[in-house]
Amino acid sequence: MATTAVASTTNTITALGAGSGVDVKTLAQSLVDAEKTPRKTLIDDKIKKSESGVSGYAALKYVLSDLKTAFSNLKDQSAFNTVVPRVSQASAISVTTTATASAGSHTVTVTNLAKPQRNISDGAGFATPLSELNAGAPFSLVLKKGIDPTPTKVFSLGNADVNGAGGTKSTSTLTLKAMNKGDTLTINGLTMTANKALTATEVGQMFANFNTTSPDVIAAGGISASSQNNPILANFGTFSGTFAAGYSTGANNNGVLTLTSTANNAAELAAPVATQFANNIAIAATASTPAGIAAAINTANLGVSAQLVSTGNAATPYKIMITGTSGANNAFSLTSLTAGGAAVTGVDFTSKLQSAENAALNVNGMAITSSSNRITDAIAGTTLELFSTTNGTASLDFSRDTSTVKTKIQALVTAFNDANSMLTVVSDPKSKVAEYGASLVGNNIVNSVRSQMRSMITTDSTSPSGGLNALRDIGLSINRSGTLELDSTKLDSAMLNKFDNVVTLLTSNQEKLSATSALPAGAAGEAVKKLNTLLDASGAITSQSTNLTKKITDYQKELTALDTKMTALLSRYNKQFAAMESIVGQSKSLQTSLKSTFEGMMAAYTNK
Repeated sequence: MATTAVASTTNTITALGAGSGVDVKTLAQSLVDAEKTPRKTLIDDKIKKSESGVSGYAALKYVLSDLKTAFSNLKDQSAFNTVVPRVSQASAISVTTTATASAGSHTVTVTNLAKPQRNISDGAGFATPLSELNAGAPFSLVLKKGIDPTPTKVFSLGNADVNGAGGTKSTSTLTLKAMNKGDTLTINGLTMTANKALTATEVGQMFANFNTTSPDVIAAGGISASSQNNPILANFGTFSGTFAAGYSTGANNNGVLTLTSTANNAAELAAPVATQFANNIAIAATASTPAGIAAAINTANLGVSAQLVSTGNAATPYKIMITGTSGANNAFSLTSLTAGGAAVTGVDFTSKLQSAENAALNVNGMAITSSSNRITDAIAGTTLELFSTTNGTASLDFSRDTSTVKTKIQALVTAFNDANSMLTVVSDPKSKVAEYGASLVGNNIVNSVRSQMRSMITTDSTSPSGGLNALRDIGLSINRSGTLELDSTKLDSAMLNKFDNVVTLLTSNQEKLSATSALPAGAAGEAVKKLNTLLDASGAITSQSTNLTKKITDYQKELTALDTKMTALLSRYNKQFAAMESIVGQSKSLQTSLKSTFEGMMAAYTNK
């Protein structure tokens, strides 16, 4: 092509010399194209080949990621803990399970459901939701939550030491109660303010083991609050005052605490004093109506809700129903208070429709109480939802669901074969698949990946168990064409007779094991480790793809440089040919002038 173009240019220049007209711009472009085209084609071919390689690596990463997902779904012990619950009294109990649930049989007896306290406004009711209350003046509602935390006390007076007969200590046995946040309890001069809801046992723990018999405590008159308060204790409560010398507390026994006197025949301690924290709900003058009360209670969001209900009474049908949270410790009281300290007429909530109660049930012989009808982990890995009491004892049977495991293994077979097919597509020189077909022909990485994939199936597990050594023992094998096959009969037999061994073979009984851990990970876990290495940012696949991307950038720079060079060459040719065109024009003008002169002279000589 270049030889022809040069010859053509020579002929054209010859023609110029002869004075014939020529398109010099076309001539210049032809000369530039003759030099540029073969070089550009070579660079474009390199870019195309590199882009194809990048697409091939991307396709490999895609299928290998799918294979990693398939193995990951089999690498954790919890992946095999799917159980199907069957409940004999489904109308009374429902069961949901998590991955930690195990197959087995259980018994459940429900004798009581958790219930919220429910009160309704006293009196005849209200004529309308907007009936005026408290003569339209503002007032407040006082809400106290939980039971009265005042403990019960049993005092036993000790004997005096008479004539050396030996006396005995006096004791006060306190049965403590649960406390809500903000409640206070004073025992022997020491006051504790609860910083969160506390059980009776937690209250007992706060006051347990106060020893006032040591000389320094006696000298100080008791145990000060400052000696007890600390950041950890503050999560539960804060002390003030002093636990007076003369009585010491023993160990906490599930909320029962015994105080023993230092001296024999000591006088009775003052009774413990408790207060309940009161929440004030302001009722504005513009909201001094039944509807306003209900809205204010609900807006306060203090664990009780209010709603207007109609009793059907012709004259005063509306009442306000207050509902608390389920559980015995979530009882409440609600009173009204005017600015003068009196109750608001018609706004009383002492009529109790339902008491707050705990759920009571027995699970596998163990008694359980709960403030909620949703019981978690009474059976490991399960949540029980209680709807009603049971008729006697309900049975719960959890059977292992092997179909889920089989589905995951079938997904592994599919992912493996998809990856294997992709390796063939990218390495086959005859492949016609768009974008990535034949993109990695002769590339060593293809053989390396194929070899590692095969080893994931054929290599013995790092945790053989019960005669199961490798995936072939649960029905997975690679045929002569490299396709992974599943013997369903062999897999079903292994899961039926050696399920725990299958789990160990695949997972080494590990859970969320780190990819960098040196611990045995089982067949699936080890495969995930290998795939992580292959897919890692520093792995061979990503590195090769990154190198090709950099080459593409370099080739594009070469194209830009070539364009710049050829543009300059075209400009030079155009200038040169323009100068030549000017010379040819001048020559043709001289030729015409001379010809005219000669013709004039000839005419003079010939008399023409």
